[in-house]
Amino acid sequence: MCGIVGSVGLKNPKEYVTKGLKMLDYRGYDSAGIAFFNSGIKIYKDVGSVEQLMTIVPKTITTNIMIGHTRWATHGAPTKLNTHPHISFNQRICLVHNGVIDNYKELKDFLLKNNYSFYGETDSEVVANLLEYYYLENNDIIETIKKVKSLIKGSYAITFFTDDAQDTLYILKKASPLVIGKGSDFNLVASDASPMIDYTNEFIELEDNEFGYINSKEVVIFNEQGDITSKEIIHKDIELISHDLKGYPHYMLKEIEEIPQTISRLINTYFQDDKFQFDEQLIRDLKESDHILFIGCGTSYHAGLVGGRYFEKHNKSTSRFIASEWAFHPTYPGAKPFIIMISQSGETADLIHCLKIIKEHNLKNLIITNTGGSTLDRNCDYSLLLHSGVEVSVASTKAYVAQVTLLAMLSAALDNDKSVVSDLRQAINVVNDIQDNYKPMIMKVAKELMNKKNIFYLGRSFDYFLSLEASLKLKEISYIHSEAIPGGELKHGPIALIEKDLPVIVFITDPDTAAPMRGNIEEVKTRGAKVYVVSTKELSTPEDTIVVKDYAYYLSSVAISCIAFYLAYYVSLAKGLNVDKPRNLAKSVTVE
Repeated sequence: MCGIVGSVGLKNPKEYVTKGLKMLDYRGYDSAGIAFFNSGIKIYKDVGSVEQLMTIVPKTITTNIMIGHTRWATHGAPTKLNTHPHISFNQRICLVHNGVIDNYKELKDFLLKNNYSFYGETDSEVVANLLEYYYLENNDIIETIKKVKSLIKGSYAITFFTDDAQDTLYILKKASPLVIGKGSDFNLVASDASPMIDYTNEFIELEDNEFGYINSKEVVIFNEQGDITSKEIIHKDIELISHDLKGYPHYMLKEIEEIPQTISRLINTYFQDDKFQFDEQLIRDLKESDHILFIGCGTSYHAGLVGGRYFEKHNKSTSRFIASEWAFHPTYPGAKPFIIMISQSGETADLIHCLKIIKEHNLKNLIITNTGGSTLDRNCDYSLLLHSGVEVSVASTKAYVAQVTLLAMLSAALDNDKSVVSDLRQAINVVNDIQDNYKPMIMKVAKELMNKKNIFYLGRSFDYFLSLEASLKLKEISYIHSEAIPGGELKHGPIALIEKDLPVIVFITDPDTAAPMRGNIEEVKTRGAKVYVVSTKELSTPEDTIVVKDYAYYLSSVAISCIAFYLAYYVSLAKGLNVDKPRNLAKSVTVE
């Protein structure tokens, strides 16, 4: 959460920083700011969007160094004083920070006792002042960074410059992403590679507890022990990190419509020459485990629910946990458990917490993520990448489909069940058909739902798991209260909430549960609910709202989740809301 950009030596840093902040504002968009050096440290910041910030920034800026930040508020309300960049008490240090300093109150008390004062409420301002305090004491910025690193606890990606070294940016990282872009006569830094792709295709990804500095000529990185270390230059697939809207009005719509190619790319990556292409030792470890735990947050947790059922179909015992719960009350079913973690960003703070516990207990583990080089990708025993391309919209769509697709393939690989590949190709045909023919009907339903206060989703088995994700998407971007309920649970309490004209959206794609689901429909209809049914042709009735082609029912979250995504999108659009940047949310949740 929060986005950082910085440059040294670039001829037009304002263009890079401005564009970079716009590309990173999916990480947070409560406020934004920039800072640079020109006869002193200059800071421009304001509450609101990057576009709002640009209305107060000078059109022309002459400087060799610039940093920028777009914020998702944690400590301190989204006010101008709490907006980054932050400047220290004596105006020697200017800093941007992503993460959370757990012991900032203790450090703030120390600084207050040493005659420092604060203009805002953030933990980040505390770090700026702490850096200044020790820099004034020892006049050695590298020793200062080492000292401050030893004092602060929590997560951080920090970029700062001083008033007496206007050609150098200093950087330090722990449990929050920070990437360096190498150029000719300039160097860049950002929270991810995407803002830098128009300037370079050479990147350095920092490990936790590394720190260092960049200037226009060099990149110097120190390891955790304080020794200079050499770093690998990484080249990125520009197509997969591009933020180009390609003519679409919103990223969410673009990303929904990239679902077919996302599925195809996964098939082509993990199934070649009529063989699954997974690490053989990974497959052995999964087979030898007696219990598989799935851990995730939000959408990724929902993918884990689906994935757990896939592995159960292949005779593996499973359990599924919300990461923020498991982290504080971990359980280890079985004598030889295997942990599968799921994270779109690979930087999810709750999962990083879980990984520390997993490693303490020496448990085999796998991360499924869309972000190569992320903290979880680098530190898990095994990593499988989604290869979905960048997902900018806060509401995850194609990454969710990629997660369940990959889990379907991985579970099938345990038994070398190649039928999953033909089933997935059939699912791609269903998605293409929905995208080509069903959007007008979905838009019609969206207009009927846009002013509703409450909406229920019903389903059983795989359709229930899809209902959970559908409900989450709707509440995320339309702000309508929504719940997903297993059809069989209606009579155990939730049916008390059914009233006249309450919208109930029902998924019926599972032959084993279709008959009882029809009974559930009658139960809510009898109490006045307005029912919308999504079904497959084989299980449909003439009254159903949307009837799609038949497919392997266990792939509901692959084949028809786009219906749920389109519905949430068009409801939000009809309400005039910001589809890609819903309130209070951020794409990469790097704080617990």
